[in-house]
Amino acid sequence: MSYAYAPMRHVPLDHNGIMSSAFSVQTDGEDGWKEAGVVGKNYLLVENKKVQEAAHQVANMCNINFEENKTFFNGKNYTLSMMSDHKVGEVAQGDDVALGMQFHNSYDGSRAFGFSMMLYRLACTNGMMTKTFFNSFRFKHEPGNENWEENLEKAANSINAVADGRGIEQVMSALRKLNNLEVTREVLGDIRHNNLTDIPVGLWGSIIDRFTRPNSENGTTGWGLLNSATDILWHKERPTVASYDQNSQIVDGLCKYATLN
Repeated sequence: MSYAYAPMRHVPLDHNGIMSSAFSVQTDGEDGWKEAGVVGKNYLLVENKKVQEAAHQVANMCNINFEENKTFFNGKNYTLSMMSDHKVGEVAQGDDVALGMQFHNSYDGSRAFGFSMMLYRLACTNGMMTKTFFNSFRFKHEPGNENWEENLEKAANSINAVADGRGIEQVMSALRKLNNLEVTREVLGDIRHNNLTDIPVGLWGSIIDRFTRPNSENGTTGWGLLNSATDILWHKERPTVASYDQNSQIVDGLCKYATLN
């Protein structure tokens, strides 16, 4: 069994016989039970395995097909990314974008159980995350609750709406504008120092190194710059929570720049 889906338990905390309202969340790994975090009694604590099952339930309720693409778990935070082959738009001729979705969970209270939509560039399966163009969905009930099916239906309905073309034109318009944006030295400096200031210098250097490779298939446009970034962040051998946050920062920051310029 994958470490992400190892057994989980929550144990009430006490000090000198005085019970606390908090719980220690523990996972069973190769070295036995290990604490992953401490959460309050009202925190919606769900096993990653249940989150995976919920993701597949939602996928089965959708009008398009989804398959698991990436699983991330660092002992505390869990993300399951699922990819469809349903094309929602074309950035350039033959450069199609498909719909994806992510399910999130955490054992330390840092990320609520929920899901969000995302995009994939089919040419290279680069995942593009965004907090600007798609709303996230937070589950308020746990599996087995009487309102559980209602939760799943809401998630599936939101995906089906986008798959039908509703709410997709804004992000596709921004991506096409990026594709028409020639990245000169001045543009690159403006993007870096006025739009993507929070991206670490080391990561930014890696992105520019990828972007400026001679005869790069990514080209010299804003779309090429975005894909240079997602090439690195999405296909990291050992991603981190920051990798996912930086992905959406760059996608949203570049789209905003292209839209305003």
